[in-house]
Order: sequence, then structure tokens, then C-alpha cells
Amino acid sequence: MFFLKKIDEFSLQITSVLAQCMFNPDRTKMNKIVEAYEADPLRCVYAYYDADRVAAIIGLKLNPVEKSAVILHIAVDHSFRGNGIGRKLMNEIILLHAITAIEAETDKDAVNFYRSCGFTVKSLGELYPGTERFLCVMNSSH
Repeated sequence: MFFLKKIDEFSLQITSVLAQCMFNPDRTKMNKIVEAYEADPLRCVYAYYDADRVAAIIGLKLNPVEKSAVILHIAVDHSFRGNGIGRKLMNEIILLHAITAIEAETDKDAVNFYRSCGFTVKSLGELYPGTERFLCVMNSSH
């Protein structure tokens, strides 16, 4: 049975799953990301657990006034993929924070995940050489 938990401390298990949604994660990059979450009270990370194993994580920047959020990171551990866990995690977060609009920037590897969750997708072009990026937006009338 899966359960959701807000993360206060970044364990090795959390950072290991977080690294799965990053390009070339290294210790310096991971430390900067953790510091950014710890320094900004509007940033938060939630983990979806299966017993004591982290199945997925989502990192957000919340805008409580507008009831909106930006997905900064989302990852499902390799061993849990293909079971709808990413979608369930996102839906629980939307309900938990009463989010009415949510967006994410992603690459071609994850764009179909966002489409399947009901996001509208717009190409941002090649923001990095050889890498097309996409803006994914959903207003919570889904």
C-alpha cells in the first residue's frame, strides 16, 4: 500500500530517486538542488512510499495565493514504473494543495507522460543544443 509523505530530510534513497529525473546528476548538482529546496519555504518535496521503499518523488514550487504550482522534479523509481504511480502522485498533490493550475518544463522523454495526465503541451524549441524542451500546463478542471 502506497502512502505520501512530505520530505524534510534528503536521505540517500530520496536523492537516488530524484537523480533519476536529472541529466548527468552529480554530487555538486544534487547539493545545489537540496539547498534550493531547504532555503525556499515555497519549495517542497513529497515521496510516495511502498512500505519503506521510495517509489516516486515530486518536487514543487507552490504559489498558495494563486493555488498554482510548478513541478520542478518528478521521478518514479525504475522498479515501480509503468504502474500509474507518477499520475497518482501528481493527483494526490493537486488535491492536497487544492492546486488549480500546474505546469512543468520537460524534454521529449517525459512529454508523453504529461500529455497522458491531461496537460497541454507546447514546444519551447531547443533551449539547450540538440534538446527540445516543452512547457506542459494543466488547469485543474480535469
